[in-house]
Amino acid sequence: MNFWRFRLPAALALLGIASFVTFMQVKANEETDDPITPSAIWNAENDDLSEIAESCNAERDYGRCFVEQMGNFASSEAVAFSKALLKQSPARVGYLKEMRESGAVDLGVVAYPQAGEPGSGWVLLNGMPAIVNVDDLALLPQSAMEKDPQFIALRKSHPQFHLAVDADQRQAGTMPPTLDLSNGGQRFIIGYLLRDACSSCPAVAQAGFAFDFDAGGQFLGVKFMQISPIHR
Repeated sequence: MNFWRFRLPAALALLGIASFVTFMQVKANEETDDPITPSAIWNAENDDLSEIAESCNAERDYGRCFVEQMGNFASSEAVAFSKALLKQSPARVGYLKEMRESGAVDLGVVAYPQAGEPGSGWVLLNGMPAIVNVDDLALLPQSAMEKDPQFIALRKSHPQFHLAVDADQRQAGTMPPTLDLSNGGQRFIIGYLLRDACSSCPAVAQAGFAFDFDAGGQFLGVKFMQISPIHR
């Protein structure tokens, strides 16, 4: 009797501790779970894309059709990402091709398969908001860039040049420069081209902008960094 008198309370105490530890681990996982995970990646086959294109090319709303048809080949997480992407600016149909963890905020490579505008782009994931599309030129403080002496000098010889996304830079396997900020946050330095109105003309220069997030992943905004020459 004395044996069980001392052993039973100890066993119950250990069970209580184990349950508490498990509870805390579950809570921690809930608090740190990213809304967008690698399960949202779709490794699309060319045959799958061709079949979707055949079904959707005649549709007025190609994006909606693409996402609906995508459900026949991709995971529900991948479809959910593409639906969310359609709500971004600029609105383009695409899917998550690659995801690279970078801390509180991650980098996603998006494939844009629609005929006439194929290519890749970058999005910043799992901060607040969950998707920041760096290819949305409306996010960039272009007025700050236009005050830069190098920009002013270039505009004299290239009066029609404008910002453009560098599609060659945003390929799978690529990663923009990142910096740790003094507040514990992250900075992603994204490059863009300064190109003349002629679509076939070579780029004149590059413009760098910083996308900043605080330690909790809250998007703080975009800052103009610099104009730099293109090395050929």
